[in-house]
Amino acid sequence: MNCPSSLLLLLLGLSLHSACITRANVAGQHGSQDGGHESLVVETTSGLMRGLSRTVLDREVHVFYGVPFAKPPVGPLRFRKPLPIEPWHGILNATTLPNSCYQERYEYFPGFEGEEMWNPNTNISEDCLYLNIWVPQKLRLRHKESPDNVGNNGMAILVWVYGGGFMSGTATLDVYDRKEAPGNMGLWDQALALKWLRENARVFGGDPDLITIFGESAGGSSVSLHLISPVTQGLVRRGILQSGTLNAPWSYMTGEKANEMARVLVDDCGCNSTMLQENPARVMACMRSVDAKTLSVQQWNSYWGILGFPSAPTIDGVFLPKDPLDLVREADFKNTEILIGNNENEERHFFLPHSFISCKNASNKPNFIKIGGTYFILYDFIDFFEKDQASFLDRDKFFNIINTIFKNMSQIEREAIIFQYTDWDQVNDGYQNQRAIADIVGDYFFICPSTHFAQLFADRGMKVYYYFFTQRTSTNVWGKWMGVMHGDEVEYVFGHPLNKSLEYTDNERDLSLRMIHYFSRFAYTG
Repeated sequence: MNCPSSLLLLLLGLSLHSACITRANVAGQHGSQDGGHESLVVETTSGLMRGLSRTVLDREVHVFYGVPFAKPPVGPLRFRKPLPIEPWHGILNATTLPNSCYQERYEYFPGFEGEEMWNPNTNISEDCLYLNIWVPQKLRLRHKESPDNVGNNGMAILVWVYGGGFMSGTATLDVYDRKEAPGNMGLWDQALALKWLRENARVFGGDPDLITIFGESAGGSSVSLHLISPVTQGLVRRGILQSGTLNAPWSYMTGEKANEMARVLVDDCGCNSTMLQENPARVMACMRSVDAKTLSVQQWNSYWGILGFPSAPTIDGVFLPKDPLDLVREADFKNTEILIGNNENEERHFFLPHSFISCKNASNKPNFIKIGGTYFILYDFIDFFEKDQASFLDRDKFFNIINTIFKNMSQIEREAIIFQYTDWDQVNDGYQNQRAIADIVGDYFFICPSTHFAQLFADRGMKVYYYFFTQRTSTNVWGKWMGVMHGDEVEYVFGHPLNKSLEYTDNERDLSLRMIHYFSRFAYTG
């Protein structure tokens, strides 16, 4: 990973997002082999800890791996709000990568690098509430906070929340008994991490008032939720939302949906959902005794359609006291600023029918923000598509996919979608049908929610910035028909093309440098 000298980077490994270890973590592993190191010790509010000084791509950085900020959410603490880590005695060795949160591996294409790169590269465990902290070598680490340091300005801080569909299996249990399982555990985990970072920012040379939280996909959605929640609003200065916002159809669920899915999970784990009303504590005791592997597997039984993640956040009355869009309209954002972006495939942008959000702004000018829907239709309709080349999708299969994705919409709405996206001059062109499906998925699940969220923020007088990522990476191992995929920008944000041992082009290295510069400047000045 390339860590610019003007930036303090903190990487969150939280239970809400458990589909992968971020590439930044992987880069840190590789980077640790690039040069020697020396130990260093800092004093945080939790205790003393020892990190390492590493040479990463010719840059010196201080690294602290696996910094605990909460008690492990295991045993009686499963499904509960996180508790702050108790201060430890002695010196904690923060020198090895922490556990990955419990999850199921992607194994649709065994041995395929394009899929394997997102699978966890460390031991999986429920004990996964840790931070990885990267600090530019030039910053002066402090052994402890002192009154003399309080007024000193520090560096801007970027806090990364990785994506992965909220797959930890906890948020669905919130509607039954708020004391036993209050819900939205992953968001509470993140909130506790942000509070720990604010308390300890100056120890690492950072400015607690210059925290920017950024994330991709479900991570981006989490960022937007933290900006509006009364629990975390004001903890961060700015947000970067990469291909994910709180108003996306997959981003959160109603209490009714959470209720339904929780009952399925409870029964599938052998804990008898009929007892929930009479004795919720007994049911939760049963659920806490279920092994993590069973929970991880059984939650998929309640997967409710394309991008229907069973552990999405829900309106719990506390972290999300009401509909997130109402919170956006009512919140006092003060000086909050956001940067939103999406990735290009071959999509176009149109006005969408009825319950869809317009993909144009108030002045009727198109917003050039797009994302490839091909990644998700490949997984959710794996029998219809091939990963290496474009598939011929006959009209019957086209209708089948539309009716499956939008099964809860009326027939007239589905017909309007078909009419809008059909190329009537090539109605029997199966390759055109495949592209149309990708357009529909990208528009409905990503483009229009991003545009709408940006417009809502702008209407509140906040500064909103956009980026539009169009680079098809030369080393991309997915078929060319997949275009510029969901998540393709992440490697540029974290400087992978700057590793000269990898076969990126000069243009890709330049793009990575520019993206790092733009993100870091946004963190500093907006």
